[in-house]
Amino acid sequence: MEQQLFIRVKTEKSNRSENMVWVVSTRSHKRKFCRNASMALRYAFFLKKATGRRIDDDSFNRMLSEIHKQQFTSQESVPQG
Repeated sequence: MEQQLFIRVKTEKSNRSENMVWVVSTRSHKRKFCRNASMALRYAFFLKKATGRRIDDDSFNRMLSEIHKQQFTSQESVPQG
């Protein structure tokens, strides 16, 4: 049976501050720390193109929902008038 290799993305507490960071990793590549979900998604697509691996579905959905949430909150804070 062929083993599926994925690009995984998760959140961790930063060792430099109290903020949470996004961690993009594969088995063969070093972990990459990103400040926000959009940068993590961009790096995940870069790894996908470079390695041919798939982005884990749960990770992809979490990043998209976080990006949509950030866009929604930034639109609410802009005064209309």
